[in-house]
Amino acid sequence: MIHTLKDLRERFGPAWLEQGSRFLKNHAAFIPQVQRGGALITALINADQQRLRVYVRVQMDPGEKIQINGECSCSSGQNCSHVAAVLIKVLLDEQEIPSEAQETRKAKHPLGRPMAGLLDYPPGVHQRLTYLLRPDPVDPTRIEVETRCARALKNGGYVEDRIYEPAWAQRGTPPRFLLQTDLDILAGLNQGGEAKPSLKGKSGEQLLRAMLETGRCHLGHVSGKTLRLGKPQSATPCWEVDSIGNQRIRWHERATIFLASLWCLESDRCTPLASDLPGALVEALAAMPPVTPEQVPKVTADLQKHFPDTTLPPLRQIRVERRPPVAPRPCLHLCGPEMPLACLSFKYHEIRIGTRGAPIQFKDGAQVHLIRDEPAEQRCIEQLITLGFRIHEGQSRERATDCFSLADEPLPWLDFQSRQLPEWETQGWRVTCDKDFPHRLARPDHWYSELEPLETGADGYGVSIGIVLEGQRINLLPALVQWLHELPPDRRGERLDGLIHECGMAVPLEDGRHLLLSQNRVRRIMESLFELHDSRLDEMQRLRLNRFQLARLAELDESPDGEPLQWLGAEALHSLAETLRNIGAIPAITPPAGLRAELRPYQQRGLDWLQFLRTHRLGGILADDMGLGKTVQTLAHLLYEKEQGQLDRPSLVVAPTSLMANWQREAQRFAPDLRTRVLHGPQRHELFEGMGEQDLLITTYPLLLRDQDRLLIQEYHLLILDEAQAIKNPKAKVGAIARQLNARHRVCLTGTPMENHLGELWSLFDFLLPGLLGEEHQFRRRCRKPIEKWGDEYQADRLRRRIRPFLLRRTKQAVAPELPPKTEILRTVVLGETQRELYEDIRQNMYQRVRKEVAEKGLSRCGILILTALLKLRQVCCDPRLISPEERGRIEAGHSAKLELLMDLLPEMIEEGRRILLFSQFTSMLGLIEQALQTAGIDYVLLTGSTRDRATPIDRFQAGKVPLFLISLKAGGMGLNLTAADTVIHYDPWWNPAVERQATDRAHRIGQENPVFVYKLISEGSVEERIQSMQERKQALADALYDSTGAADPQWTEQDLKALFGPLV
Repeated sequence: MIHTLKDLRERFGPAWLEQGSRFLKNHAAFIPQVQRGGALITALINADQQRLRVYVRVQMDPGEKIQINGECSCSSGQNCSHVAAVLIKVLLDEQEIPSEAQETRKAKHPLGRPMAGLLDYPPGVHQRLTYLLRPDPVDPTRIEVETRCARALKNGGYVEDRIYEPAWAQRGTPPRFLLQTDLDILAGLNQGGEAKPSLKGKSGEQLLRAMLETGRCHLGHVSGKTLRLGKPQSATPCWEVDSIGNQRIRWHERATIFLASLWCLESDRCTPLASDLPGALVEALAAMPPVTPEQVPKVTADLQKHFPDTTLPPLRQIRVERRPPVAPRPCLHLCGPEMPLACLSFKYHEIRIGTRGAPIQFKDGAQVHLIRDEPAEQRCIEQLITLGFRIHEGQSRERATDCFSLADEPLPWLDFQSRQLPEWETQGWRVTCDKDFPHRLARPDHWYSELEPLETGADGYGVSIGIVLEGQRINLLPALVQWLHELPPDRRGERLDGLIHECGMAVPLEDGRHLLLSQNRVRRIMESLFELHDSRLDEMQRLRLNRFQLARLAELDESPDGEPLQWLGAEALHSLAETLRNIGAIPAITPPAGLRAELRPYQQRGLDWLQFLRTHRLGGILADDMGLGKTVQTLAHLLYEKEQGQLDRPSLVVAPTSLMANWQREAQRFAPDLRTRVLHGPQRHELFEGMGEQDLLITTYPLLLRDQDRLLIQEYHLLILDEAQAIKNPKAKVGAIARQLNARHRVCLTGTPMENHLGELWSLFDFLLPGLLGEEHQFRRRCRKPIEKWGDEYQADRLRRRIRPFLLRRTKQAVAPELPPKTEILRTVVLGETQRELYEDIRQNMYQRVRKEVAEKGLSRCGILILTALLKLRQVCCDPRLISPEERGRIEAGHSAKLELLMDLLPEMIEEGRRILLFSQFTSMLGLIEQALQTAGIDYVLLTGSTRDRATPIDRFQAGKVPLFLISLKAGGMGLNLTAADTVIHYDPWWNPAVERQATDRAHRIGQENPVFVYKLISEGSVEERIQSMQERKQALADALYDSTGAADPQWTEQDLKALFGPLV
């Protein structure tokens, strides 16, 4: 039977015994049932959420040796720690009988200390003393010992270990976790007086056996396996040649040490070795230093001399070779897996040696002596250190070469492999990499992007972007999207180049390798396709783009890192992206045959551009300077569409009220074949009938709101917003209605696509190409704030590149060579309701007086009255406030349509850098204009007949200090030299061509280097428009009407009077 510790120790060893003791101490309450039936012990254990059954059969063989067979339902199965715990509990229970019986039992079993000795640790003490063995790599007769204190775990392991020096146990009262056995061992270790205790000789061998018996002895580290005493084995000596060609005696395939006898050290056991050789010879051979090739004859002779009766295997005869000096070839090996390292060595001839290796190597049966080039080797080491490598401090002293660490994370390693190693390989470096190196770089064959139309009924495309690696396509969008979504919320507004590591982005692959995506490539993909942080992939792991976002493909194709994308599928769309990227290569078209104008070269390019956008179902902003013909280019585009059979629906122009008449007039003038209808006036609702049969419909922004119910139900071919800055506020209702209009194509016309901030530009593109610039909050975060607040030139350039294909802007300076010296532009305006009412009231009253006087005096004698009547009508056209309240009577002055047009024109002109002369015959009108300018905050100078200091306003204007010069006809119509001006506005034409030319020539004269634009503002259907027509037909009459002396005889006819005093059209 089992009665003592010795019985169990003989069968299973001390380590097994201590594991059982530890389990019992922690789980004693969970072994409620232990039954003995003769030689069979059964137990039920509840512990660690397990219910285990244990069966132990204890027998004694004929030789009176104990035989224990234990089975357990745990995963270990036989003779586990649970079996040990049950046996210990049985013995403890037996020792709890009365003392007399206990003494009797002790007498029966005098073989050793009772089992209770296993539990001599006081309650609550979980610390244990552990012994760590470290064989000396040079001296095989010595083993270093390190003693450490560690906390024992329930599973038999240890944590939180720390040094415990042997001498500490002799200072005062020993700690409670030291047993008597530990104190004896510590005393023995301390006797040597070494800084690092070691085992040597017979005493060392005794200490080794004692440490093994504790079950707390380990090789190298406390986390290693527990060392047990192995069964003795025989040892047969042989000579082994080391790496440099020297020979050592070897007794076993594992490492051997010699204390009082030979021992073999393995990871889990320490085994005594028995040799047939004499003890003195074994000790001599164990302590013998390596035998060099030159020493082989002498050592052989000495062994035969001193041990003639002993037969040893012979030493090998090794030749010695000395190689000439050569340049070393650096060899870098990347290894891991737990800690990534770069190990450097050098190849001389065919032999590779480490940085710490000896210049002597054993190769093909010879000891080879090399001559090392240490300066060259040092230069290679310095190259690594310059790149951020550092010598790894944790490498063993036995290692023949230096290993260098860089970082634990993959990016620096991948960047090193991607950028530096290829260059070094061209310089002769040899680079190898273990398969388990954790940061292996995968080099893709090439990049690809696949563009596929979405399922039927969806207007858009699915995009996937990735790499081809060893013939297999890998979509990278999921990894990029995941990276974006993992960004902390407080960093999502930062620039991408601040978020992406300068080395790029590492993407792990399933085979353990990594891709390294360059910072530029990743940034371009994310900024072009994701608009950052708000993207989601579809079920096929693609990014969905609408057709307006395809321009981003052009940005991806610019190959920022020298690796062009290979496009798969949808080649026509890739062609579009290429065309957008090279917008200057748009093919030219032939102007429509019905166009009554000859397009200038830049206007032809504008027509080509509009056609290109229409062909690809895209929209754009025609943003030419004022006066360069945005209207005629648009009309040419519409007429071309009609002649090509594309205009199967009406097109709609939405313009400011002040420009509505100009659209109608220019359509009649340049494109009379277009069926045009103006949806304006109190009876306009009648005009909605049959509007689908028209080619061109014209309305205004105010009427767009009022007539939205009628306008929204019509489908349009082209929707044109003139002076499109009217929808610059994305939250304004007029913009919301404009976005709802159903049109195949959309175009904005404006000389100032951005007046105050970039948000206005976003609003225009949201109308034209929804999604091109992302959502408004994205655009504000990624573009507007960085550009406007921080002056971010990168984001500004990125925005310019994105909108470049869709915004065509030519300044007058840019196209100056294509412009004539003087361009005359007629701008008509429709009078408002109150202004029309006043005009008609004065017209009827004055015409009645003229007809009465003509009847009484005759036509030839009524010139003064006729001129007075026409003057009053002209004043109404300029501004109703020029008419006295007495003459207006009950009619309120109201607003001036012409002044409203002027105040629409001036800000855009000034924004373009124009220098403007504004002429009016009425000084009182100049006063009203002054009031409007002051309200708008526009700076100006004034010259009238009452101006005493004429030099100051002239000098300020000529010096460029103010953009606008208000001049009355009589004060500045002639004699001034104002060549700083490039724009002339005739607010109220006086219709004498000579006087008009004299005023225009204040700017258009010798010394003028820029083309001059001359604007005439005319009220539609009024006396101004009729006299303009008469000026062409009856030059003499017009001259007489407005001769400054009034002396000419105009030779009136009844037909002239009827025309001049006819009602507003």
